[in-house]
Amino acid sequence: MFVSIILAAGLSTRFPGNKLLYVWNGKPVIRWTVENALNSNVDRVIVVTGHDRDRVLNALEDLCCYDEIYNENYREGMSGSVKAGVRHAIGKYGNSIEAILFTPGDCAWIPPVIYDLMIMKFKEEKPLILVASYRGRKGHPILFDASLTNDLLMVSEETRGLKFVVKKNWWGLKILETNYPGVILDIDTYNDLNRIKYMIKK
Repeated sequence: MFVSIILAAGLSTRFPGNKLLYVWNGKPVIRWTVENALNSNVDRVIVVTGHDRDRVLNALEDLCCYDEIYNENYREGMSGSVKAGVRHAIGKYGNSIEAILFTPGDCAWIPPVIYDLMIMKFKEEKPLILVASYRGRKGHPILFDASLTNDLLMVSEETRGLKFVVKKNWWGLKILETNYPGVILDIDTYNDLNRIKYMIKK
């Protein structure tokens, strides 16, 4: 089983309003992100909410087949959401999990085929960690073999979150180079929207 965890709990401190709720081509950013995962070959999608939970869930209204877990400690950073998602995945799906893929909620430009390519690459080569890349720049999703769940449950903001797990297991890391700029696109500030429009048109 391949589980996709969408991290949608952040405060969006550098964006005017909640960036996940920004409407891009008729849909909130978070809806694009979740729909793309749901339309891929991942087996389960988990959305970790926190800040603006009700509004985020409203943006996902009428979407089926995803789990939602609330991270009450969302103000402490993304690491808490990572751990909340992993704990939920282990508790519900246990040993059936082969790998877990993480995607920030503002990565709305990752098409379903990227998730499919990640799964295919994992099945072929069995890396411990697999990262999608565009023109040599690493992005998302990031896939972790299920054997790393204990490491994932130990992440913290002090050790730079998922980067701690990647650094510890560097020897098991592989890069999936793609032709999709969406794997490196996300929103931090309003100006990032111009960068995204430029990259998508290229």
